[in-house]
Amino acid sequence: MIDDLPRIDGVPVTSMVTPGDAPAVAELLADAANLGQSVIPVGGGTALALGNPPGSADIALSTRGLGGIIDYEPFDLVLSVGAGARLGDVQAVLAEHGQTLPIDPPGGDDATIGGLIATALTGPLRHSAGSLRDLLIGISMAHPSGTVTKAGGMVVKNVSGFDLPRVYHGSLGTLGVIVSANFKVLPLPRTEATIVARFAGIEEAMLAATTIRTRVANAAAIESGWLDDEWFVAVRFTGREPSVRNGLAAATEVLVADTAIFDRADSAAWWKRYQAALSLTANDEDEVLIRCAVRPRTTAALALGLVAKLPVLGATPSFLGASVGLGAVLVRFQLHDGSADRLAELQMILLGLANNLTILAAPPAWKAGLDVWGRTPETLDLMQAMKEQFDPHRVLNPGRFAGFI
Repeated sequence: MIDDLPRIDGVPVTSMVTPGDAPAVAELLADAANLGQSVIPVGGGTALALGNPPGSADIALSTRGLGGIIDYEPFDLVLSVGAGARLGDVQAVLAEHGQTLPIDPPGGDDATIGGLIATALTGPLRHSAGSLRDLLIGISMAHPSGTVTKAGGMVVKNVSGFDLPRVYHGSLGTLGVIVSANFKVLPLPRTEATIVARFAGIEEAMLAATTIRTRVANAAAIESGWLDDEWFVAVRFTGREPSVRNGLAAATEVLVADTAIFDRADSAAWWKRYQAALSLTANDEDEVLIRCAVRPRTTAALALGLVAKLPVLGATPSFLGASVGLGAVLVRFQLHDGSADRLAELQMILLGLANNLTILAAPPAWKAGLDVWGRTPETLDLMQAMKEQFDPHRVLNPGRFAGFI
């Protein structure tokens, strides 16, 4: 639980506060700016390992007091919700009306809406449904200036000008504290099914996954990798019954290995378990979780390269998940005799295989002085200018984002 966490990524917190509304958040941020204090926004606590260790952590600002549904119009397929609302609670309300936010991020039901916007974390369903960014139509933010700003609204439409909701998405709470957000929602799929195939080696698994990507058009998610001590490919289908059955038939023609099919609740349960494997928490004191990104067509080559290179670097993988349609590979491994120098060396070497590499979780001492976000963004100057505009006193999450913003 958040209340039991005395540190934010290894940095001690002086105090924790739980404001009850947007003006209270803005007032707290303004006071912190005047006193030269730092503030770390905390949602469900499922992604506290993400980012560089903060330069300081005077105040942890819990968004628990900002939960609940603010407005919901099922007929119009729009929803407004507090930033501290748990994803699981929001999905339960939507399900009563046959609707959903089609996302399955790490952290699952315990992740908060504000945290998901700030971190931009996604799961396997991004293959077909996109990210939360694609559903976000409005947002309210509290700033260290003491103001509360709003952008967008409760209408699904195209906007002109500076699209601020998408600017805040993925900014890791460095530009303001999210207090509420508005979304377009979608109907729940009528049914779903998943086919899981097991393979003797990574080469066969990656070839099968790549073939599925090119031949099967209606997959909701395609994942492959190493889970429970075996190589696998999992393909999820959602929608109307005929579409799901046609997808299963097409996938079965490709996946000639040992296969199992899971229907409806069993299918959802399989992906819940897989989602847990993507958690941004370290199970051991020497465990590291990384995400590598390439163009989708070279995902298989990236996965093969990682499996060959990691043991040479003294790393023992316990999980690998490749999203062949997204160009992303997540690997969880133990780095024996690890240190800050060894983690930096590993990052540098593996960047030779990928367009970028993000260290999602690692022992805080190993992350000291290392930019876990990988390559310096080409837009760093613009990002720094925005930070200066929105948070000139560096109150919010100092040093946690790319380029130590």
